[in-house]
Amino acid sequence: MNGTTDRLLVVGGGQGIGQAIADAWPQQTTVWTRSRGIDATDPRQLGEAFANHRRAHGVPFALVHTIGDFVEQPLLRTDLATWRHLFASNLDSAFHTLQAIVPAMVESRRGRVVLFAAAGVDKDRAMLRAPAYFAAKAALVQLARSLAVEVAPAGVTVNVIAPGLIHHPHSHQQSQQRLLARVPSGRLGTVEDVLGMVRYLLSDAAAYVTGQVLTVDGGLQA
Repeated sequence: MNGTTDRLLVVGGGQGIGQAIADAWPQQTTVWTRSRGIDATDPRQLGEAFANHRRAHGVPFALVHTIGDFVEQPLLRTDLATWRHLFASNLDSAFHTLQAIVPAMVESRRGRVVLFAAAGVDKDRAMLRAPAYFAAKAALVQLARSLAVEVAPAGVTVNVIAPGLIHHPHSHQQSQQRLLARVPSGRLGTVEDVLGMVRYLLSDAAAYVTGQVLTVDGGLQA
């Protein structure tokens, strides 16, 4: 980030990639998770949480949304409850978070928004192993691209990181091992691989980068 006084708000920073991001800036980061009493699918809770955050810390320089449950299941075997849960977790939570926080960033005329999708969702191809999950992430990409144009005049950037097979204690390791042969780099990614992209997007070097999907997948072949 630009300075020691800049604040980072991580929504979903309780484990995995989100936790690694929060740990990278421990003195500057506020973490919102359901376990801490903030459900990002609940607009009321988000509004109250942001009002408290703004009183204590002001408007954050950066907002990072990392929430997104994953279910690996063919489309015709996906029941309605699973479909709705995946969209609530991956898309609705981002929508509500953006509406709660980004207007204040626009008002302050500065800021960085980083959302998380999944490698390949911005491509014109089938995603057979988890179609409901990838559909939600594809919708998130479109949401980000539209928001990027909307808020660009205020100096706020919006970008998406699309990780591939990233290993951490809470990742879907059985699925990752099955797909590892499709990674030309020959290894699973690490949270540090993703964290490097986050550092870039929050740096001065990325001030003119917005509306982009930045893939971190070692060349993963679908």
